[in-house]
Amino acid sequence: MRSFVLRGLAAASLLLGGAANAAVLVASYGFNDSLAADQSGAATLVAIDPAAANHFETAVVNGSSQRVYTWGGVGSSPSTQGGLSLDTTGLLSYDNYSLEMVFRFNELAQFGGGWRRIVDTQNRQSDNGFYVAPDNVLEVYPVVDGHTVFTTGDFHNVVLTNFVVNGVREVKAYLDGVLELESNTDQLNLDNASNPGHLLHFFVDNFVVAPQEWAAGSIASLRVYDGIIVPNGVPEPASAALVLLALAGLAGASRLRRSSAQL
Repeated sequence: MRSFVLRGLAAASLLLGGAANAAVLVASYGFNDSLAADQSGAATLVAIDPAAANHFETAVVNGSSQRVYTWGGVGSSPSTQGGLSLDTTGLLSYDNYSLEMVFRFNELAQFGGGWRRIVDTQNRQSDNGFYVAPDNVLEVYPVVDGHTVFTTGDFHNVVLTNFVVNGVREVKAYLDGVLELESNTDQLNLDNASNPGHLLHFFVDNFVVAPQEWAAGSIASLRVYDGIIVPNGVPEPASAALVLLALAGLAGASRLRRSSAQL
């Protein structure tokens, strides 16, 4: 009986692990003096550097010294803002992807009311997107914001997920492993009329509305996933439900074995 239960618990664990780790890493970037992906065939990041201010340098990240990529410029105009872009065509599912970044902002926003853009999925044609808001929390504008302070000058781990559940688009964001916000917005879907090239833009603001929401910073790593990741291996509710179902099945099977043995 004991071995049967242990095998069942192992099966339940596999269900949990498989559901929580269903995402596939399709591109990773270490910024070791290169913008190329670690994976052969994955697109190289493209520098946006109109002020010729971007560069590689050494920084202390989580207690260790490593190379990082620093973007610079002037926030007063999108034509002078530095950042990065990535062509995701064929790389991932446009409505089912995750981004994991370790980065810092090196300054507060000098313009734009204090907003600092992190990710844009609408080809810099919209004010909607993923930001650090003026009160220094993560925000998917214009729908929902987080609660933990994003400190300036410190490297943070930020995870952004965009997916569809029962036909409804969902977005979640995590700061240093903690869930900060979730919403059923479609603002971060990569398949939209403004973005036929399926571009991700990092750290640069849009050209159309309030285009000064920018600050200089440094990025230590970027990971791009096809599918949904959950920081620290914490299962999503659906995954936990799978485990409960598996355990319920074990209990039923155990009862069936006992009753069969008694016949």
